[in-house]
Amino acid sequence: MSSFPQNSWTEAKVLAREQGPPMRVVVAEPDTVSRRLICSILEAESNVTLQYIDSSDLLSVIQETDPDLVILDMQTSVIRRAANWEALGVKSPPATIVTSYDASSLMPFASAAADLLIKPFNVEEFQDAIEAARLKIIRARSAPLNQIHAHKDNQEPLPEKRPWLQRLAAESDGSIVLVKVQDILWLQSFGNRIRIHSVHATHLVRYTMKSILGLLDPNRFLRVHRNAIVNLDHVVEFFLPRTGNMFVKLDNETCLPLRRASRASLRKHLRQHLLI
Repeated sequence: MSSFPQNSWTEAKVLAREQGPPMRVVVAEPDTVSRRLICSILEAESNVTLQYIDSSDLLSVIQETDPDLVILDMQTSVIRRAANWEALGVKSPPATIVTSYDASSLMPFASAAADLLIKPFNVEEFQDAIEAARLKIIRARSAPLNQIHAHKDNQEPLPEKRPWLQRLAAESDGSIVLVKVQDILWLQSFGNRIRIHSVHATHLVRYTMKSILGLLDPNRFLRVHRNAIVNLDHVVEFFLPRTGNMFVKLDNETCLPLRRASRASLRKHLRQHLLI
């Protein structure tokens, strides 16, 4: 029930990212299996610099290199009883990923706004954590620039807010079809394109998941999987068992898988947009 519909489903290709300053990552992961998975994924990234260290050198390396992201085990002795990075005398990195076999062990370090990965974690769970870390890093880098712009434009009227996308143009058999956003049931990553599933038909458009999500109203659209975005107006329920497969059910009886790592972010999203 939790598999994607249609045999034509393909895994999304790795999207080319905008090249900015490289993401500086420090890895202090003692677990061999976890470290191997972390390294295999990060080493494939084109705009990442990595430094693998022993946990005993963690604080000195953070002070010397000022990394964007730190990945470490919760049982690292230097942080086990700390409330945050500042309590350890170091500047807090923009993003922190803490690995552990026990979710409750993160509590002493909760104020560091760290993301927790429960071992053993898989490729998708780690990629989700990296995406969340990347967003934090982008926000941290853009904050000083936003402050400069805010000061510069203090005497000027604010620009009008860009309206959310209302229609999508899709080419089909020599014609261009205009698809109303309100009629979209869900969006599916399809290689370097997006397959639109609407109440009337299915169309392909040349977007990435990231680019199209930035054009859609977050009050209406939610990414529930790396390959799927749903229109909340057509969602009937989110099935969130403590064990087993999670899925989201649409009003046309379509069921789409919901990644387990999305449980907390889903509840947060719904609270932010006044749905619960």
